[in-house]
Amino acid sequence: MSHDGNVHRLRTGQFGSFPGALSLRGGASALIVTSVGYTGATLIGGPIEQAGRLRYIDGCTSSILISPPVRGEPCLNYLHLPCKTSQTLHTHPTIRVGLILSGNGHCDTNQGLLAFRAGTAFVIPPGVAHSFQSGEENMRIVIYHPDSDSGPTHTDHTMLNRTFVDGNTAKAMTDIHTSSGVQQ
Repeated sequence: MSHDGNVHRLRTGQFGSFPGALSLRGGASALIVTSVGYTGATLIGGPIEQAGRLRYIDGCTSSILISPPVRGEPCLNYLHLPCKTSQTLHTHPTIRVGLILSGNGHCDTNQGLLAFRAGTAFVIPPGVAHSFQSGEENMRIVIYHPDSDSGPTHTDHTMLNRTFVDGNTAKAMTDIHTSSGVQQ
């Protein structure tokens, strides 16, 4: 993959964020999502672990692969469904775009079933009730979220919160907070 004059050789299970134009070569498959009007940082990660690090629903686990730099911005998540898992029917307020990395199963919606197997890409529109069902194998999924409701803000982040002046956190000292010059 070429991006911004650099060549990156991504291997199976790796992921990234590449703002702007890029080109792909080789025989691999990839899920590419563009968020119009948003410019992320160039990041490469992986390989993705087998199970997620966070508890989710119905025995599933998840991990944040690419965190939102600022609360409200896009993020990339990983979802692990143990074999023979049936999720509770649920919705999301924004679109979900995903790729099945491994395993098999299906997505159950009011419009019917979508078969899932490694390499299946899918889009779930906002508000569509759905549930993922895994088959005889664990199912591993990467899912793009165009927004987030957690993450750092300009007035609540680790660098600010863990900076102390005379024993007091800089978070509470708004008169010393930087007020301009940040990337939006």
